[in-house]
Amino acid sequence: MTRNLSRLIAVLAAVLLARPAMGQGLSAQRNSVVAEVNDKIITRQMVTESMSREADLLRRQYARQPKLYAQEYTQLRADTLELLVRRELVLREYKEKGFKIPESIIEQRLREDIRAQYGDRVTLIKTLQKSAMTYEEFARRERERIIQMVMHGQFISKANIVISPRKIEEYYVANKDQFRAGVEIRVRIIFLDAKKHGGPEDTRKLADEIHQVLQADSSFAEVASVYSDQNRATGGLRPDWVKRGVLTPALDRAAFALGQGQVSSVVALAHGCFILRCEEIRQAKLKTLAEVRGQIEQTLLEAEQQASEDKWYERLKRKSYVRQFSF
Repeated sequence: MTRNLSRLIAVLAAVLLARPAMGQGLSAQRNSVVAEVNDKIITRQMVTESMSREADLLRRQYARQPKLYAQEYTQLRADTLELLVRRELVLREYKEKGFKIPESIIEQRLREDIRAQYGDRVTLIKTLQKSAMTYEEFARRERERIIQMVMHGQFISKANIVISPRKIEEYYVANKDQFRAGVEIRVRIIFLDAKKHGGPEDTRKLADEIHQVLQADSSFAEVASVYSDQNRATGGLRPDWVKRGVLTPALDRAAFALGQGQVSSVVALAHGCFILRCEEIRQAKLKTLAEVRGQIEQTLLEAEQQASEDKWYERLKRKSYVRQFSF
């Protein structure tokens, strides 16, 4: 009865705090309760703050793909909420089971984290002031993160996980394409230098127009010989076979996602725009089981550990009160 009453009071307090006065609708929406875990609440603002860095990356990555961005953002928000729920479950378990991490260890780890991330406490304080967060709030969050990390290491350990030779062999047979070493491609690239075409925006517009021309079955080599600012004489064809990691990361991802004869979408970088066409793919020999045994074992070990982690959190959920609300 007392536990239910405490939980009810916490939720009512959150609702009253979030209830908008005249002209405060946005603030109420930002602070609305999205989950309740035992006697703790998680607000929309807590989720937004926790995912801010990843959300910024998504926004830049999918700037020209609003539908895909919306899908990825929704998934990130759901994943972040789940992480916050799990954090509260672990903190409750830590308290109920009477675990005790010496404060000296937590303080030492906190100092190490500050030094690694910010250099010194003065820089940290200045950074926190920009985000309207107090040092006490920062220290509390870091303390909870350290507790969660220690609890995770205590209950989700790789020590008791054994991967049998048979599992390794079965994985190898089922995933042979992953172990073909040194896949190489011949690639044609149309490069438009932003300095030569009026800056990033005008260069992107030209790149989009060229891409539309290519979609109309125009010869990539002919178009490259007219427009590309590199390898124009060879129709954009690079003279060498390209291995993974040779190109910049964005171009590497685009190139090796192509099948033979396929053309990429426009890849916009700071110094210009690129359109790629895969001319030929050369598969190297298959690595032997002996060569990749350790890699497979690590993959299976991580999968088993993730499964154990999910089961542990489910057990914590079953003995707790967890309720989530729609955003």
